[in-house]
Amino acid sequence: MDPRVQAVIERLHADLCTRVSVADLARSVNISRGRLCHLFKSEMSQSPLDYLRTLRMREAQRMLSATFLSVKEIRGMLGNLDRSHFSREFKKFCGLTPTEFRRHINKSKAHDSTHHASK
Repeated sequence: MDPRVQAVIERLHADLCTRVSVADLARSVNISRGRLCHLFKSEMSQSPLDYLRTLRMREAQRMLSATFLSVKEIRGMLGNLDRSHFSREFKKFCGLTPTEFRRHINKSKAHDSTHHASK
């Protein structure tokens, strides 16, 4: 993998909760915005911002299933994302709104615990 793409990936993981632009990412590895987008897409099959969006949605899923934080708190921790935009992106990513996802996870956990308790 191109070391510049690797450096950008590491930064995206480290700065998951920070708003970052492609121009900032490109500057951090000393190449143009267009060159970064081309390199990143050829290595990762998606743009840097799509990659970041996927990271954030996976982290949102993890937080919704593993914490008691509200959706608002999770949005704040993931970069203070706009409520409707976040819900739309989350639904596009996993087929459910954040609230529906949590409800589904909680239902599954309740079913699993009653299923195991009856054995």
